[in-house]
Amino acid sequence: MKIFDDDGLMVFPSQYMRELRESSKVIVVKACYCPRGHNLVNDRVQFNDHSGILLRLRDRELHEGLVALSPIYGDKSRISLGMHLEKGDVMKLLCTECGVPLPVYDQCSCGADVIALFTRPRPDYGNCIGICSRVGCYNAELKSGNELLTFASLAAQ
Repeated sequence: MKIFDDDGLMVFPSQYMRELRESSKVIVVKACYCPRGHNLVNDRVQFNDHSGILLRLRDRELHEGLVALSPIYGDKSRISLGMHLEKGDVMKLLCTECGVPLPVYDQCSCGADVIALFTRPRPDYGNCIGICSRVGCYNAELKSGNELLTFASLAAQ
């Protein structure tokens, strides 16, 4: 087992993560929504036969593109479409259907905003996925009821 990850951060073993890795269960996000109720899971992009989470991105210069994130818990895969992503850049995340900016859930330890993707059509911060808006940041979480799971990162490289 590695003591440090690729960014030089110390890895602390978690009993829950070990159980998840050793089990045959995989958590897959089947649906997540913008504040207006549009489903962000889209079959235009596939990750291991699962539809990806498709988001519109806007950088500080107002360039736009798309990013597809893996819906699989712990999978850091993403595909950038129409935009080059530089590690460290902070992006505005928007709904691909209506263009509404996705709301801020919290502030990340890296200083960027954690953006909420709702797991139900009606906005509910008690049931959401939070992803950091900084490219390459490893902070992301899934909140279901009052239970919190930490992702390795949805928005990471």
